Amino acid sequence: MSQTHGAIAAYYRPMWRAFTAEGGGMLLAAFAHDPKAVTPAYLRVRDPYTAIEVYQARLATAAEKGGLVEEKPGVYRLTEVGRAKTQRFIEEARAAMAEADPLPPADGERLAHLLGRLVQAALDTPPPPEPWAIGIGYRLMPVLTPPLPYIEQAISCLHGYRDDAHLAAWRPSGLSAPALESLTFLWRGEADSLDTLVERLAHRGHPRRVYAGALVELRRRGLVEGPDDAPRLTEAGRRFRDRVEADTDRFFFAPWGCLDEAEKGEVAHLLTRLRDGLKEGAR
Repeated sequence: MSQTHGAIAAYYRPMWRAFTAEGGGMLLAAFAHDPKAVTPAYLRVRDPYTAIEVYQARLATAAEKGGLVEEKPGVYRLTEVGRAKTQRFIEEARAAMAEADPLPPADGERLAHLLGRLVQAALDTPPPPEPWAIGIGYRLMPVLTPPLPYIEQAISCLHGYRDDAHLAAWRPSGLSAPALESLTFLWRGEADSLDTLVERLAHRGHPRRVYAGALVELRRRGLVEGPDDAPRLTEAGRRFRDRVEADTDRFFFAPWGCLDEAEKGEVAHLLTRLRDGLKEGAR
């Protein structure tokens, strides 16, 4: 599903780059909440791993470019200019998707229908997880035809639901977000020291002391052992992170019972055909 989404995104990536140069990431987030205001803390609900100062800076930049207005300190709302820019980006991106669709209309409509059922089932499934990110994505769902823009947004919704599921899997542990992410990087073998954690997670905007503190937190919980230059998971740490992944999968796949096995096979087959057709068309 992620590979298919990436293949779709390739067709509107130039538009996205131009849009983000105008603060588009924050405009799109605000557009999804319009007419409500947004704050850095609210945007961090889905992404608690990133420093709040990063969101403050992004919102301030979008306001400087005229897309948002700061009503009071830390509270932002779309301007008419921002709303028009966002609507134009969405329309142009979806037109590019519709033109690029390699599937016959009947197949595209079938995939859209099946993914739409999945999204609705996820929204209707009792917590956990709370349907926060998927709910925001659902506000941007287009009409069912043409099918590819609908498919793209449905996949975005399901990615949001995966984020919701992951948060529900680890948040009850009481770990801080930097500690959980540090544990994940050690668990995946993507970091082997405090230095590599700081380097790999620089985009989160936290100072070094935050990740040093995360390792202290993990040691205190018995999840990590060893010095900062060679931290390693304990057996308890590995079991804990394995369980987080298993619970994430369990929460995420619970709504998939709305499809029978044949329909799940259809989804996989059509997503693969769509991905391959889009990649072929981009050559």
